[in-house]
Amino acid sequence: MSRDRIFDGRARTAAAARRAHTSHGPDRDAFMRRWSLLMIASFGSREECAVHFGVAFQTACNWFDAINRPYGDVVAHAVETLPRYFEIMQVR
Repeated sequence: MSRDRIFDGRARTAAAARRAHTSHGPDRDAFMRRWSLLMIASFGSREECAVHFGVAFQTACNWFDAINRPYGDVVAHAVETLPRYFEIMQVR
């Protein structure tokens, strides 16, 4: 026998769920644009970028064109190795 659902009628509405997932947290598009600028400022070519981070050439192209964002380990590597990281990424 199943238990009574004592919280019926208290579920989050679809609108509330959307607000919860869009109104908080970092601006992902702004991060992607800044990441693209960092890649352009730090590397003479997409090939250099791909070799530096150990990623596929297409991944570097996506970063240069602001199509995709990197994973956290790549960001950590950038913090450690790219001198202009804090200036361009505006991390305070």
